[in-house]
Amino acid sequence: MTMKLKKTGIALLSAMLVLGNVTPVMATQTAGTQQTQSKTDTLQEEKEDAVKVIADYGSITKLKTDAETAKKIDELVAKYQELIGTADKDKNKSGLSTSASIEDCVSSAKAAIDALVAGDDNNGQDDASVNPSSTSDFVMVGGDWVTPVATYGQNVNIVLPVVNMGSVNLANISVTPVISNSVTEWPFEIETSGYTQTITDLPGKGNGQSDMDRRRELTWTLKTREDAPSGYYKLQFTALYYVGTEAESATLTTYVKVVGAPGSGNVETEGSGSSTPRVIVTGFTTDPAEVNAGDTFTLTLHLKNTSKRTAVSNMLVNFNAPSEGSDTENTYAAFLPTSGSNTVYISSIGKNATTDLSIEMTAKSDLSQKPYQLDVTMDYEDDAYTAYTSTADVSIPIHQAAKFELSTPEILPATISVGNEADIMFSIYNTGKTTLYNVQVKFEGDSVTGGESFIGKIEAGGTGTVDALVTGQAATKDDGTIKAVITYEDEAGNESSYEQEMTLMVTEDTGLAGMDDWDMEEVEYDDSTGSSKKAVIITLIGVVLLTIAVVIVILLKKRKAKKLLAEELDLLEEDDEETDSVDDGEKDKNGKDDADEIS
Repeated sequence: MTMKLKKTGIALLSAMLVLGNVTPVMATQTAGTQQTQSKTDTLQEEKEDAVKVIADYGSITKLKTDAETAKKIDELVAKYQELIGTADKDKNKSGLSTSASIEDCVSSAKAAIDALVAGDDNNGQDDASVNPSSTSDFVMVGGDWVTPVATYGQNVNIVLPVVNMGSVNLANISVTPVISNSVTEWPFEIETSGYTQTITDLPGKGNGQSDMDRRRELTWTLKTREDAPSGYYKLQFTALYYVGTEAESATLTTYVKVVGAPGSGNVETEGSGSSTPRVIVTGFTTDPAEVNAGDTFTLTLHLKNTSKRTAVSNMLVNFNAPSEGSDTENTYAAFLPTSGSNTVYISSIGKNATTDLSIEMTAKSDLSQKPYQLDVTMDYEDDAYTAYTSTADVSIPIHQAAKFELSTPEILPATISVGNEADIMFSIYNTGKTTLYNVQVKFEGDSVTGGESFIGKIEAGGTGTVDALVTGQAATKDDGTIKAVITYEDEAGNESSYEQEMTLMVTEDTGLAGMDDWDMEEVEYDDSTGSSKKAVIITLIGVVLLTIAVVIVILLKKRKAKKLLAEELDLLEEDDEETDSVDDGEKDKNGKDDADEIS
């Protein structure tokens, strides 16, 4: 019994000891949980304050900008607010985990907004090209990296988040930035002899913590050099650590965006001079809007200085027109300035500003219908009197008025009766320098119908022939004027028309007229009846006409023969009279005739 009580007492004492040991452990865990919760609440308050600070800063800055810049500011604010995150209820959710990283995010957000307003939001480089990297598959730059923005002469916090993606826990990792005396490689002042920092522990995967919880952050507060050029800088950090007894290293690469002083240049050009101001031609207009060959017109160019940091001045704009002419010794400019000078002066164009310039020019009258390129050369200087040259070109479409002439219309016959046809023929000569497309001819008049003709395309210098048949539909009640309407299109598809008047008389149908127009297909041999009645009539008429023609010819020949005979008799009589007069003259001269002389 005593032995049994003794064992029971020992068991009870052991249980009490166990309970006593449990109580301190539970108290310790409760205290740790309270501390963790307090730390989380404090971090949450810092995040909420940071989100509000960024939002307020963006709202105030937008009041001094245009609508487009304000929209970009809203995008930046949302980006940095998302980066800060909320209380990490979901451990895998993005969010900064230290006060230093939150503070640095706020500073970077403000600097990014300031850089945007100053017109230096990207320095010609995409944010996608400045992603952090590591030479190790285990020690890497943690997620949620935001490129810090450093402004010349000011301090910036460079936060380097480091995470161990391996399964082995690491300890005492030393991280040292790679420093250089070159401002284009290290844009910060070197104010101390050592910048090495140590991460005491860097847990690997498999311990139940999320990547965010296993991440460690290192922060360097650096002062940006006054002479640092603007742009993105690559920052490299060397991490040394041991895996077991083996020493290993990794190079972690991040970036910082520097906003340099005006005129400091760009890091991509190694800070040589200020950034190059670009002046471009954004468009042009002509007055009149459609320029014909031979016209005098005003050309207005719209210029823009794309630089948001540098104004340009002392600008000379030179216009160079293309040369025309097939003979190399007789070429000429397609456009000639009416003032005699092809140079225009502009005193200045402000930062990100635009201006217009105008010049009056005359297009040569014999230019072909096509666009002509006008080269524009712009010489100007920046604030530091550095000279620059920019070139552009504009294409001015030149139009040629259609020119053509018509030959004298030939109408056969000149008079027709109702129902009969007349053949109208004439030529269209394209005397201009542009092609005529879809040329068509139609005839209009109360007395005729039909005659539509399609000629098609007539090249410059070419000829189109019209050969149309019109039919009399009513007797002419006026002077017989009808119209040939010629329509055509230019290269742009614009349709034009021209009217040509001509005369064609149409008479009433007398019944006999038009017999020659009978369809000869109707005059057929009928196997059952013999010859056609119409064929007999036509044959008789033909015989009569032929007989009359023969008689007329015979009579004319007889009349002509009589006339010739009479003329010959008259000539003979004249010859006889001349002979008699000669003989009488000889008798008078001798005073006696031959008989007397013989006797």
